Amino acid sequence: MPRKIILDCDPGHDDAIAMMLALASEELEVLGITTVFGNVGLERTTRNALVVREVLGKRVPIYAGSDRPLVRERISAEAVHGVSGLEGPHLPTPTGQAEP
Repeated sequence: MPRKIILDCDPGHDDAIAMMLALASEELEVLGITTVFGNVGLERTTRNALVVREVLGKRVPIYAGSDRPLVRERISAEAVHGVSGLEGPHLPTPTGQAEP
């Protein structure tokens, strides 16, 4: 029986791979994905999660979470992950949206 999880992430390159692995695993049942500010702003991390989900053809709900850290100032990793958070490959514009 697969382990049920909720994946909380800030999709840049590393978390996009984590999403792919979790969604492809027969040992996990991803109940939902939440996105937060991290590598880049919340709007971009949420968009990145939507793109990864769409490219994989999965139907897991995505929810936008906190747009800032809870205990420190915002520090962006655009120098590593690029402005979009997933710089490099040409990615489609997602057709789906995050859940309310």
